[in-house]
Amino acid sequence: MKHKILLTIVLLCMGSALPAQSDIVRKRHNYEFSPDDRLVFELEIDAAEVKIEPNPHEDELSVFLKFTDESFDYRIDYDQQDSRISLIFDKERWMEEHDGRLRAEIEVLLPAFVRLDFDCRIKAGDVDMQLGGLSLTRFALKTWAGDVRISFDEPNRISMRSLVLNTKVGETRLRKLGNARFHHAEINNGIGQLEIDFSGLQNDATADIDLDIGATDIFIPEDVGVKLSVHKFLFLSQVDIPSSLRKRGKYYVSDNYRQDDKSVILKVKPGIGDLRITYH
Repeated sequence: MKHKILLTIVLLCMGSALPAQSDIVRKRHNYEFSPDDRLVFELEIDAAEVKIEPNPHEDELSVFLKFTDESFDYRIDYDQQDSRISLIFDKERWMEEHDGRLRAEIEVLLPAFVRLDFDCRIKAGDVDMQLGGLSLTRFALKTWAGDVRISFDEPNRISMRSLVLNTKVGETRLRKLGNARFHHAEINNGIGQLEIDFSGLQNDATADIDLDIGATDIFIPEDVGVKLSVHKFLFLSQVDIPSSLRKRGKYYVSDNYRQDDKSVILKVKPGIGDLRITYH
């Protein structure tokens, strides 16, 4: 009898000590398109680990969601008439989360053939985007907190009319951004380290870079003509400009600027921190 009572007490103690386990929800959404289609795709995410890359099936957009049902909820809508897909992913009960870990994963596979206007707003999370080989007409990303990695390992299939990147807090790495084939880029970085690699540039382009706090590294390949202006912020900015860019008035200009079709006009507003520009 004593053994039964003791076993009952132990089981009760174990049951009270174990945290409530939420059910893991897994969802998948697939959409098929024709090569001549155009699409507006909007992401609005509270908190998640986000991974985005091209779909092996080049005429499909696929969305994979994995999350705990008590902490998150989502809505995905497809307006066929306007050719628009919107995904809203909400985190519920922010103040009741004690372990600090994100319990949501979102993976998006984008169709390469479809002309795509892609707009993302992510409040918190780790963001990894491999966007090479797509047909982006416009790309915009705004994040409030978290690390961001964006890469264009292959050229965008069409010219991109605008590229807008706005990160508030966290580390941001932009690789082979020239392959995006943008005409105009706006890059705003709040607090954290920023790396921008303009490799792959094949056309005339302009880029406005606005910095607040943190170290910034900008790499420009030497086969790209450069016209650079830097608006220095008092004595709190340390700016390193390569000697191969010659001072002409308020600009720093490379010898090959305007000699071919690959030229970029950079307007940089440094904040508090180091700004290093590498040109080779």
